[in-house]
Amino acid sequence: MTPVPPPQRVHAALYARARDAARLWEARPPAERARIVGRASDRLAARVDAVAAVIVDENGKPEVEALGHDLLPSIQHLRTLEDRAAEVLADRPVPLPWMPVRSAVLRRRAHGVVLVVSPWNFPLAIPLAQVASALVAGNAVVLKPSEITPRCADVIGELFPDLPDDLLTIVHGDGAVGAALVDAGPDKIFFTGSLQTGRAVMAAAAQHPVPVSLELGGVDALIVREDADLELAAAAAAWGATCNTGQVCASVERILVHRAVADDFRLRLLHKLLRIEPRTDQGRPTLDRQVAVYRAHVDDARERGLSVDGDGIDGDRLRPTLVSGPGTEDSLAWTDETFGPLVALVPFADDDEAVALHDGVGFGITASVFGRDAEAARALARRLRTGAVSVNDVGATLYGHGELPWGGVGKSGFGRSKGDEGLLEGTWCQVIESARVPGIEPKKPWWYPYESRQRDVIRRFVDVVAARTPAARARALVRMGSSAVAMFTHAPRT
Repeated sequence: MTPVPPPQRVHAALYARARDAARLWEARPPAERARIVGRASDRLAARVDAVAAVIVDENGKPEVEALGHDLLPSIQHLRTLEDRAAEVLADRPVPLPWMPVRSAVLRRRAHGVVLVVSPWNFPLAIPLAQVASALVAGNAVVLKPSEITPRCADVIGELFPDLPDDLLTIVHGDGAVGAALVDAGPDKIFFTGSLQTGRAVMAAAAQHPVPVSLELGGVDALIVREDADLELAAAAAAWGATCNTGQVCASVERILVHRAVADDFRLRLLHKLLRIEPRTDQGRPTLDRQVAVYRAHVDDARERGLSVDGDGIDGDRLRPTLVSGPGTEDSLAWTDETFGPLVALVPFADDDEAVALHDGVGFGITASVFGRDAEAARALARRLRTGAVSVNDVGATLYGHGELPWGGVGKSGFGRSKGDEGLLEGTWCQVIESARVPGIEPKKPWWYPYESRQRDVIRRFVDVVAARTPAARARALVRMGSSAVAMFTHAPRT
């Protein structure tokens, strides 16, 4: 019997072929790569309804969310990449004011083979954004999608029929397959998933080592200031907490509301949550384990004596639920990601307390701040430790802008997808430095042999660089010039 090679060896061979393809692909101009990848937007636009049906069937979300949360941002992001790639990836000259006879250029180089490990909650938008950005940056890509939504990943493969062989490979399987792909040593990893698994991916990647971008969980907050339009804020909170059945890393899981308006806001929010129609407005939870987490967080709130409003399971639907009352900030609903239609509410006294409550959990992908005083709301937004903040809108909607970077801080991970920063995540920076006038390559005065006059020149050069005013710099340059003349007119030691 022929022995079966271990998965790591199989994947290493896959990576070797992909690296060969990537070398040729990176040599093409960024605009050409973006044009080829950008054609996927037209193919996707031609199949919108069919692809939406696949997403609904595999993921369980309503069709309107498949269209608005997966397809629309995917097409828009592909078009943005096509528009921005040439400028973002272009070589960038850097002046060298202290060495005017030399010049430098910063080049963006592709990593080689990028491994994308993607989730099931946005089975088209998340992996497609990372795959497309990595390809445009000049990489080959291996996509390991969630085993829950394999057909959505196959759709992505069908969008790029004119890519060179081995440039995009889709490997299906469970977590063990993903672990083997990481262990086989790609050149860069994009992982989207839980904090626990993200830590394991980071530890495994460190063995090679290879760079990692992690988009992990969140318990994102919506902050309602005293002057907010409460009706607008309540409508935003109701949708932000329950869209995609709450299965969103940036869903609204915490609400911070000013004490002066907390009771009024809570009643408005409850009214809107109770009016959500489970059969038309809500999708089914994709996995049973998410139902178990939802139930555990609700049970924890009850055991703490908190108010639990709206809890219930309607067939295969989870009802939106609000947790509130003294001590809510210590509950699992406040500190841990539920990934379900559960939201916790805590009052605050002022902006300082709001910032402390917001930052206290350590997660941060998005946040939302509501207030009629836009400048005061923006001032509060700037203090929050989170990847993005939307004023008078739900922060999660920012994913729909292909121009904006997406990613978190703290327990929510690091690195960015989408936007210029997401495109640059697929690259590393190379410096090329050379003589400004080719052919003039004099021996440098700081080379061997070391002598006292050489030391004097370098010492004067320190004064030039350290000078704070033009006059001080001019005096230092005169002194350095005198030392340089002495050094070059002195016969060097041989």
